Amino acid sequence: MDFTLSDEQVAIRDLAARILTEQLPPERLREIETSDDEWFARDVWAELAKADLLGICLPEAHGGGGYGFFELALILEQAGKAVAPLPLHATLALGALPIAHFGSADQQAALLPLVASGDLVLTAALSEGGIGYPPEVPATAATRDGDGWKISGTKHLVPAAHLAGRVLVAARTGDTTSTVFLVDPSADGVTAVWNRSANGEPLSTMTFTDVTVAAGDVLGEVDAGAEVVAWTTDRGVAAWCAVQAGVCEAALRLTATYTSERKQFDTPIATFQAVAHRAADAYIDTEAVRLTAYQAAWRLAEGHPAAEELAIAKFWAAEGAQRVVHAAQHLHGGIGVDLDYPVHRAFRWAKHVELSLGGGTTHLRRLGALLAAG
Repeated sequence: MDFTLSDEQVAIRDLAARILTEQLPPERLREIETSDDEWFARDVWAELAKADLLGICLPEAHGGGGYGFFELALILEQAGKAVAPLPLHATLALGALPIAHFGSADQQAALLPLVASGDLVLTAALSEGGIGYPPEVPATAATRDGDGWKISGTKHLVPAAHLAGRVLVAARTGDTTSTVFLVDPSADGVTAVWNRSANGEPLSTMTFTDVTVAAGDVLGEVDAGAEVVAWTTDRGVAAWCAVQAGVCEAALRLTATYTSERKQFDTPIATFQAVAHRAADAYIDTEAVRLTAYQAAWRLAEGHPAAEELAIAKFWAAEGAQRVVHAAQHLHGGIGVDLDYPVHRAFRWAKHVELSLGGGTTHLRRLGALLAAG
């Protein structure tokens, strides 16, 4: 399939790359890692908003650019390449896109312009533990309370919860049905405790104890939460695959530079056969991660069935990416473990993405089930 980018897509990709590269050099990333508990480059977030990149995939009627999911994937790929400490995945893939697709006119008008302007961070509470993939019917429950609802339960691994103004929460509303709610994380009864992921990103365990939400906070239809969660999870998985393509490219470029400059016996180690073969394998894996990520993102953007492509892409983003970053570490030798040298970030990010919304085994099993059923 031909994934040649249009002139507009190239411009979007290059603009995101320029902002992220210029604003987040290794020394700035080190500063954020050591001194910023929020793990959030607010000034860079503001620059992306100023460049209209935060709203690129949102409707023009609400301050967005009117582009689709594939254009968002191009931006996320650059975020992965820059290992950018920004809640782009959570806000856009897990929050804004579902609201744009399922939200009421009032919800869209109230929230989407704030996302596009950079004034609102969103996220979704999907996981309840285990493999990190959302359960078909959540244990978290919502019960009727007059015209509204009360939510009780626990969600795990919630990204950007400490920054978010709204959290999409799936809760059981029947024996086999669920509903998705827009919850204010500052509401009474909401508590969040966070730990850091492998890449330093805060992931929260959120507990909801009789949290009151209004009827107008239902996203989509009551008892139709499974559709909202599945739609959101598909975009979340594809978005992580796009991020991983950028992470792999970053690791590969660092490795190419290092092995070209590092000499043994007055000869660049890149000319050694074993080094060249290992780097070539990493290049092939990187291109496979990118190709499968593009395939999944394109099919979602075009409205085509994408279940098999998503499982394949996430498997490559897990297994293929790990080979890439392990090769990068190996070929860097001792300097690869130096935290003042940037290659360690690619390794840590690849591990974070690998396990987010299900690891390689989870998605390989999903692919097997799809093939067996088909």
